[in-house]
Amino acid sequence: MLLHKSQLLHIRQYIQNTLLMKKILSILLLLLSTALIVYTAYTREGESDIQPEPLKGKVISVADGDTFTLLTDNNEQVKIRLYAIDAPERGQDFGTKSREFLNDLCYGKMVTIEKKNTDQYGRILGVAFVNGVNLNEEMVRNGLAWYYSYYANDPKLEAWEQSARRQKLNIWSMKNPVHPHEFRKDKKNKDK
Repeated sequence: MLLHKSQLLHIRQYIQNTLLMKKILSILLLLLSTALIVYTAYTREGESDIQPEPLKGKVISVADGDTFTLLTDNNEQVKIRLYAIDAPERGQDFGTKSREFLNDLCYGKMVTIEKKNTDQYGRILGVAFVNGVNLNEEMVRNGLAWYYSYYANDPKLEAWEQSARRQKLNIWSMKNPVHPHEFRKDKKNKDK
């Protein structure tokens, strides 16, 4: 069976059109796949920002101006380190006053913790609230803790610290207050 020249031309065009359609479909499929991947990555990007369920419990002891123990509803004792602040240590100027102030704010009270992380000692780093009052902010606002900008970016805490400095509240009443980080480092070097 011999095909006429016009029939061959039609077959050839059909094949070219079919190949062109396959290329177009392949490109569309590739574009759709890329769009789906980008969409999935974009929508999942915020999933890590979803805060875990807040931790709730009663404060049963206060170690210093930024650390306390919480007794949860499950009767579990959990060490809490207030996130993004650093309070004077025991034996440091204002260490006792800082501890007593935090104790007055939360001891024996129900506290809600917004968990941020866990530190190298296994303590939960978090923002603590008693009846809606942010304890982290209260400590800094009253000049009884430093805003720990090395570990967090919190404009509110920074503003509270600046305000306490201007008012010369507590630690800021001293000419050259020693940051607790430096106090710990100096103490560690003296103990060697």
